[in-house]
Amino acid sequence: MKKTLIILFILFAFMATTLSAWSPEDLTKFPPCMEADDWILNLGVGIHGRIFNYFGNGYWCIPPLRLSFDRNAALGDKGLPFFFGGLVGYELWGYKGNYWNYYYVYHKIPVGFRAGYHFNWGVDKLDTYAVATAGYKISIRTHERYGTEYYSSSLIDDLFLGFSLGARWFVNKGFGFWAEIGTGTYLFNFDIGLSFKF
Repeated sequence: MKKTLIILFILFAFMATTLSAWSPEDLTKFPPCMEADDWILNLGVGIHGRIFNYFGNGYWCIPPLRLSFDRNAALGDKGLPFFFGGLVGYELWGYKGNYWNYYYVYHKIPVGFRAGYHFNWGVDKLDTYAVATAGYKISIRTHERYGTEYYSSSLIDDLFLGFSLGARWFVNKGFGFWAEIGTGTYLFNFDIGLSFKF
């Protein structure tokens, strides 16, 4: 209990110190670790509600892989800190059961566009942002019964729209870690991974 209180105290002290040096005008500027025209590449894995439903009783899945890329753009007279980019991913889940020796696999490939805004809190190496996403999921489905494929299809079937909050922490000028939480390819997404800036 004491350790938790000490950690909370340190966290609140850090936040108070940061906010005391912050002004609303800072929200119109890029964070210290970002510049206009920077490219950022995020590579990571995601967690969503389907993962918790797809373990045991013949169900299985692989956590979704995520790749997104963003380019900073200073817009308007004040050079507001926006960014624009895209995303692509890969998801896999399936089922294998004894009844009729039934087996199926779903491959999903989300492809989309993203646009966001950086928030500047005046903290070195920290980038926080809000981002909106829109795109489609390409589905590839295969079903087997008695070891023989009897159904297979590929189609673009799911439109997705989402909104997420994210943070990047850069260890040095070009490398860091990132996390995003929000909605998008599913009702709930939480993605983490590595971030590269160039």
